[in-house]
Amino acid sequence: MPTRRRRVALAGASLTVSDPRSDTDAQTLLAEAEHPRFHFEFDDPRLEAALTSERVHESHGRLQLSGDLDLNGVAFPVLLRLRVVERADDRLLVVGAARLPYRLLRRATGFRLPWRVPATRLRLLVAAEFA
Repeated sequence: MPTRRRRVALAGASLTVSDPRSDTDAQTLLAEAEHPRFHFEFDDPRLEAALTSERVHESHGRLQLSGDLDLNGVAFPVLLRLRVVERADDRLLVVGAARLPYRLLRRATGFRLPWRVPATRLRLLVAAEFA
């Protein structure tokens, strides 16, 4: 099966923590936060999409986000696995992927690929920097 790729720009990414303190650096930010929340917005003229995390689990430099992918106003559950590429006092750089079953995504949200593009799953790749 051929692989089809399409780049969608990340319009915005935000990381919100429940108890931000001014003396907390990025290395301890996720460890001390009770419920960090990631939010990614994608910029595409044909598709309005945003991903918001509900739960975040961290282990060995990797983050596992469970949340909702909002496609054109309809939420679809997603598991996004992120690798922490760089942590500094004022910066956090992550890269990750989520696998989406195409048939379930199409039924739930109405998202459709052209008929000439067969697909069983879609992979959403995300790279973001938080400063």
